[in-house]
Amino acid sequence: MKFLQEVTDWSGLAQNHVYIMNDSRTKAIAYVRLGTDTPFKFSSPMRMSLRGRKFVEVKNVWGFSDVDPEVPTGRTWQVAGSKGTVYTVSEENGSLSCTCSGFKFRGKCRHLEEVNQS
Repeated sequence: MKFLQEVTDWSGLAQNHVYIMNDSRTKAIAYVRLGTDTPFKFSSPMRMSLRGRKFVEVKNVWGFSDVDPEVPTGRTWQVAGSKGTVYTVSEENGSLSCTCSGFKFRGKCRHLEEVNQS
């Protein structure tokens, strides 16, 4: 997990918060609202673009952990694509992701479906 303090200059139009992101910095897991000390965890990781915004990585001073002891993590599957390319489907905190471009752009792909059916 990455803890990112937003430092974007919004000229007073918005507030900057601390965002708790996955390691690839593509999904927000939780955030800490400006002026509070309690992380708010999203019900499921939320896609978030960092484009055009500025962040500084900070330490986890809140003791936040996204590990759920009842949900197994770290499982991976190798799935062959239609043209022979092998993609990796992985489970992180109960949600599946794939290394294919279809998942990157649409958030779903046939490789996930294949893992779910097995």
